[in-house]
Amino acid sequence: MENLIENEVDITLPNEDFTLKGSFYKISQKKYPKPLLINLPGLLEHRESKFVKYFSHKFAEKGYYVISYDYRAHGETAKETGRNWLKQIPKIFSDIHLVIDWIYENHPEEVLKNEIFLFGRSLGGAIILTHGFQEKRVKKLIALCTRYDYHSFRKVPFPEKVIKKISPIYFLKKDEENRERILLAHCKDDKQIPFENLNSIKARLELPSENVLIFEEGGHSFKNHKDEILLKSIEFLKS
Repeated sequence: MENLIENEVDITLPNEDFTLKGSFYKISQKKYPKPLLINLPGLLEHRESKFVKYFSHKFAEKGYYVISYDYRAHGETAKETGRNWLKQIPKIFSDIHLVIDWIYENHPEEVLKNEIFLFGRSLGGAIILTHGFQEKRVKKLIALCTRYDYHSFRKVPFPEKVIKKISPIYFLKKDEENRERILLAHCKDDKQIPFENLNSIKARLELPSENVLIFEEGGHSFKNHKDEILLKSIEFLKS
């Protein structure tokens, strides 16, 4: 197998004086079109976090171009934006559209048209099932342990107008393409985002059981299940 290559990138955003710090992972320096997967971290995580980097490397080793980036107020990007993520969270969510714009503008020779996939856990999953769900340029969505409605996040009193910008309940809808486009996963013993969120999302999307990975144990980090998630994700992306 070819050695994994990691290149740091600065993702520019229109009308902003900072860049989102990201990393591009691949196993060949040759530039030719391949599917691209965007790996979205959870809250207070970043592209170098253990869970995030594990999947970035694994998907790249399987032949995908992978990009992961630090949100506003997260990781290396926070050096320019500050760390007040609560103030910036609506744009943290909507930035995914601008990141895809940047990818097509700066790496057109490396991305197969209409072959962009999103993968993420927790907050990353929420980005996927809100703005990612609306993004027509994204072919498939894989969301792990995602919160359905941020009214239920008692630790942070989000303003109502913010909740409506970040909660999947306000974005998801029934669509015939959902079963071809969306894969979910959750552990029943997840203490951070209760398992009932999965049932709500599944029902809203009217997904069949084969589009949902359920584990009895594993918590919020899917302990002992990462390899299975990778395998099932690859199967889903290729289907």
